Amino acid sequence: MIPKLDESLKKARDLIAAGKFNAADEILGPLKDENPLSQDIARLWCSLAMRTDRTASVPAYAATIYAHVQGDFYKAHWAHVLGTANFILLNLPAAKVYFADALNHLMALAKSGKIPPQKEPKKQLRTEANLFASGEAEKLLWSTCAQLAQRDIPAFPFAGTLLGLVRNGCLLDFDKDIDIAVRMESWEACCIALEEAGWAKVPMRIEYANYRDYVHPELGITLDVCGLQVRGKQIVSGFALPGYPDDYQRVSVFPKFDLIQRNTDHGTAWFPRQPEKILSAFYGDWRTPNPNWDTVVSALNLENFTLLVRCYAYHRLIQHWLLGNLSKAWCYAHQIALKDPDDVLALRSRQWMERAIVRLNREMPAWPRNQSKKRVYTRMVADLFHEGHINFLRSARALGTHLTVCVVSDERVLENKGKLPVMKQAERAAVVAACKYVDAVMTETPARVTSEFMQQNGFEIYTFACASEQERKDKYKLCDTLSAEMIHELTYTSGISTSELILRIQEGAGSKQTDVENQ
Repeated sequence: MIPKLDESLKKARDLIAAGKFNAADEILGPLKDENPLSQDIARLWCSLAMRTDRTASVPAYAATIYAHVQGDFYKAHWAHVLGTANFILLNLPAAKVYFADALNHLMALAKSGKIPPQKEPKKQLRTEANLFASGEAEKLLWSTCAQLAQRDIPAFPFAGTLLGLVRNGCLLDFDKDIDIAVRMESWEACCIALEEAGWAKVPMRIEYANYRDYVHPELGITLDVCGLQVRGKQIVSGFALPGYPDDYQRVSVFPKFDLIQRNTDHGTAWFPRQPEKILSAFYGDWRTPNPNWDTVVSALNLENFTLLVRCYAYHRLIQHWLLGNLSKAWCYAHQIALKDPDDVLALRSRQWMERAIVRLNREMPAWPRNQSKKRVYTRMVADLFHEGHINFLRSARALGTHLTVCVVSDERVLENKGKLPVMKQAERAAVVAACKYVDAVMTETPARVTSEFMQQNGFEIYTFACASEQERKDKYKLCDTLSAEMIHELTYTSGISTSELILRIQEGAGSKQTDVENQ
């Protein structure tokens, strides 16, 4: 590239990154006229046009470049530009065709044994992730929700923000934005209140009727606002485009839920009464982290995998493949296949990426199973771990898909049985954790098993076994607030117990073997 031209393009690129679009256009406009077939100029000009309400000018220009360039990589890039421009213009059928062209070029490239070079993610001088890890983003969340509550606008944490608060007790430190939701009856009032509070509305490439982005002028944190609508016994959200057909909508469905008021350091705010209902509908197994989760595409509660959602998925799949990020691209291809097992493009793309990943000796990506887990909870002493314990844990695990065991404290054993266990709590917990039927071990839980405790930890079944009628009465008394469906008593293994093992030891078990060795 000519040094002077290279310098001009760098300046234009920096201006675009700084949001100085008019200044960048003053550089790129003349360069485009002078060098109409330059890919470098065209790439920057198209990027600028799609950010400044001139997307309608992109398809014709990009089509000219697509016809001119050679090689599957460049063909894939410009097919992706064409698909993106038509997507923004809401010509979804055309967007799908161009995205398909891009994928076919990338598969042809993979078939020839080539992949795009992997690019490192751009380093940002000021990352929002730091603000999330430091707690600044959470302070902003609660102050914003409290301000809205004061104006009788019941906005509350939603999506990834709600997930972090419930699962981690704080916002996810790798999150990129704050998510809140509000009923559509309060939508306009909420948007007005946010702007009056200083939040700046961010122009979106597609203006949805129930979704809006704002940015905090000082901290630079993005706020996503989602509008919810009651529909019969359900609540729906997503992306709404009134006047367009069903294939142009993204509808996610939740069971009805109530809100309660929560006291925060910044005032009273609204919060879901049963956040687990929202998270389970959205994520399935929300307790298992999935770093490749994409809110738009991955949601389990999508009413339909519409053309709009498919175009989102294709766009992001191709974007990551062009950057050489095969692992991320594979995850999008895999998600499309999960939503639509008959999508040949996604299936073939995933297959070619897997071959490339193996050839390059890279780690094969894995997609967590998002099905909701049926979590079982039990409490036990587990002293001198024996066959009876194994039988019990095997049966307990069979009641669901995940078993959590509380190994009770030495003090609790002394209180109940009048004597300390042979093994200390840490030793007993280590043995139980090593059992293949156990998924998690806890050592600090309340003696009474309440419905609040079960709900807080996502447990659906509480199970135990009883060696006597008195023990049965005691155990049922400790869980008397649970519904009958949540309690499951298992059969006690007779013929073996910790007490019997202690007796064997006291009676000198193995003495006959010792006598034989001494003869």
